[in-house]
Order: sequence, then structure tokens, then C-alpha cells
Amino acid sequence: MHGKIISKVRDMTKFLEKVNKLDQEINYSLIHEQVEAMEQVDHYVSRGKPLLVAPQRIGLMPDEFEDILTDIGQNKRKQLTDINNLFNNFRQYLSLKYGIWSIANLQTAKLIKKELNVNTALEIMAGNAYWSKALEESGIQTISTDSLEWAKTSKTGSIQFHPVINLSADQAIKKYNQVDLILCSWSPNFGKSDIDTVKSWQKYNKDSHLLFIGERNGATNSPEFWDHHWFKKTPALMSINHSFQSFDFIDERIFEINNEF
Repeated sequence: MHGKIISKVRDMTKFLEKVNKLDQEINYSLIHEQVEAMEQVDHYVSRGKPLLVAPQRIGLMPDEFEDILTDIGQNKRKQLTDINNLFNNFRQYLSLKYGIWSIANLQTAKLIKKELNVNTALEIMAGNAYWSKALEESGIQTISTDSLEWAKTSKTGSIQFHPVINLSADQAIKKYNQVDLILCSWSPNFGKSDIDTVKSWQKYNKDSHLLFIGERNGATNSPEFWDHHWFKKTPALMSINHSFQSFDFIDERIFEINNEF
């Protein structure tokens, strides 16, 4: 259903128009709030800016859906179903229009700097480097790198939030081996690029912090990556993640690899 909804709104400029039209037809406060949250995200991203804080949850839980339907009437079930499907496709909308999957925010970036004592950072597999932008604006000197293979076929390949250097993850970790932090956001859930990243980090810069942003056993990283017992659990990381609650059904978190595994 989700794919059908977003395929009907092929022109990404019309995605929010469709949302707003349904919002007006439904005319319900909780729906208004979620539409406003989406528009705020789009406002920041379209201007190349990271959000100040993580966005609020977007999308209706089953009990919320039924409660709203009771209030607005069964005759509006289709409109409510359609707008909820659009809510649940918001991350896909951002990927198709701006080439990002993870929404960076300054509160989390500043906590990374403070809690992990980070002054310099390297983002690998950075894509359009949205997280690099947040780190840089938080006072961290940041280098963004990507092999840029994906950008050859993607319409969003020319949209960069921070300058991106054409380097593979292994090459980047080897070349910039003095940084305090290495960040990888939304590593593919196929192949072994994440495993290879950990090996390169062990070889060239194991004293740095290595963070992955993604979903455990879900949308990101390989099954082998999640099978390893190499994740840190620290008060610092808990504080960082407290500022980074997921905005949709994907349980996106920040994970740190243990230097001593």
C-alpha cells in the first residue's frame, strides 16, 4: 500500500501538496500537528540545514487511527488511510527528493561532541553528507567521503549538504587516521561494507570513536554485523540516543563499536 501511495505522487513537489489537501479534508488537530512536523523537516532540509532537535513521531498507531476515525466518521476512512500512508512514506520522500535517509539534528550532534569529547570527525559512505553538516555546525571539524557510485544514477547525487570527497570507506579511514570520530549513517543491509569498515578502523584508527546510525536487524547493516557482540553500552551513548528518538516505524538508533572487542 505504501509503495502504491508514493508512486501516485511521482513528482516530489506534489507530495506535501497531497498531504495538505488530505489534512484540510480531515480537519483534525492531531493530523494538523503531524503535517506541521513534516513541513518543518522539509523546511530545514530544503534549505540545507540540520534540524535543531529530532522531529516528533510522524504516523498513526492503530489505536490512534481508530480513535480519530470515531471522531471524524467512517466516511473519511479513505482520506485518513491515505494520509497515514503518506506519513509512513515520509522517509522515502526525503530520500527521493533530497537523497537522505537519516534526519540529522544539532542537539544530537552537540551531544556527540560533548559526551565523546570529539573535535574532528570523518563521515564515510556519507551520501549527501547531511550528518556532516550537523557535526560541522556543532563545532566539529568534519570531513565527508563517499565512493559516489550511487550518485551517477541518482537525481539527488548533486545535492550535497557538506562537501564530499570521492573516497571509499577503507581509503578514507586510512587517509584520515587522526580524527576523533568516524561516523557511518545507514550502511547497506547487504554486502559486507560495514564489516570491512570495522576492520579498517581496527587497523588504522582504533583509538577513535566508531559510530553507526541505523536499525538493529532491520533497514540497515548486514546480518553478520548485528550478530557480533561488539557494541558499547555507556551512559554517554544513552544520553546521545535519548536525543535521537526515531520519527517513524524504523527504530533508528546510534551504535558505537567497542575499541576492546
